[in-house]
Order: sequence, then C-alpha cells, then structure tokens
Amino acid sequence: MAHLLLRRILIAGSTAALAVTLASAQDKPAAKAAATAHPAVKEPGPTEMGHVHYLDHKNGFRGTKFGSPSSAISGLSLVRESGSMKIYQKSGENLTLGACNLDHIYYHFVDDKLMGVSLFPKDADDGQSLREIFEIAFGAGATAKPHADSGEHKQHADEFFWRGKVANARISYTEAHQAEAWIGNNDLQDAYGKVQKKIAEDAAASLF
Repeated sequence: MAHLLLRRILIAGSTAALAVTLASAQDKPAAKAAATAHPAVKEPGPTEMGHVHYLDHKNGFRGTKFGSPSSAISGLSLVRESGSMKIYQKSGENLTLGACNLDHIYYHFVDDKLMGVSLFPKDADDGQSLREIFEIAFGAGATAKPHADSGEHKQHADEFFWRGKVANARISYTEAHQAEAWIGNNDLQDAYGKVQKKIAEDAAASLF
C-alpha cells in the first residue's frame, strides 16, 4: 500500500503543477472582470491560512520541517524500506485532526530527510472533514477526475491538489470514497522522482 501510494504521489506531483497552472490561467479573465464591478479581495499574507502560500510557509508537518532527519521525530518504527526511501509510523501518534479521525500516518524519508507525510482518514466522512481542513489552511485546491456516479459524494472530485513554490498537498478518493492525503516538499519529491525514473529506465534497458 505504501509503495502504491508513493507512486500516486509522484505522478500526482506533475499533474498538480499542470492543474494549478491551468486553473490559474482560466481564473485570470474572470478575476479581471470582477475587479471592475467589486473591490479587490485582499489575498491572505504568506503566513496566513487560506492560501497555498501558507503551505510553503509551514513546509512541514506538526512542527517538523521537511528535510529534517528521522532523529527529529521520536517514536518512529520502520514500516517499509526501498532503496533510499524509508517509511515510518510514530508510536503514540495523535490521530485526530479537528473533526477528522485518521487510521494512520506514514512519514516518508529519503536519504534520512523527511520528504512528506501521508494521511489515511478512517472513513468517507473523515475524508470530507480532512478536505475541509486543507481548504481552510491552503485555500481552494485544483481538481481532477470528477466522480461519474450520482450518489451523495458526486459533489466532490476524485482528486484535489495544492502546489506552492516549496511544498504541495493532495487528497484523492477511491471509488468507495475512501480518502488518502499527502503533504510534502517539492524539491525532495521531485529529486526522488528523478531517481526512480532513472532506475526504471535502467531496468527497461536491461530487458534487451
């Protein structure tokens, strides 16, 4: 599960950058037209919640900055190891975020640098609560893959992205509406993605 999630995260990183760029480009004409009719809305400052700038400002999780060594977090136990990547869980972890109850949290380290964390809400309602928390903290996210069903969860997309200059976040939903979330550092994530791509290319070349 951890390996599959990481692959989704690496793929989503580039998708998020494109989605945010397209969303920004689409929003510009509307914003210009609105400015002529209404006073401009003040954008939150870089240290204020409500914008992706806040994601960059924090660049970490629960007080631990991305890039920190594993020794910066007490109580870690190894869940999985693959090359330079090590994934841990923390004993005695607080699994409550406001109205969201989490099943577990994974800490992803590359070369002993905290690259990001993945969060797993317990049920669909917890996933909805976590998205609302992300939106309060980081503003509205770019969306992708709208639901095809007509059920009660049709109102949200399958994926939401936030990508700043320093950090990024993402929430995705399975067909059963179970959520998985990620908060991570752009540079560490991109560097790891390049390493993994090179490993895959070398493996492909060895086939012939």
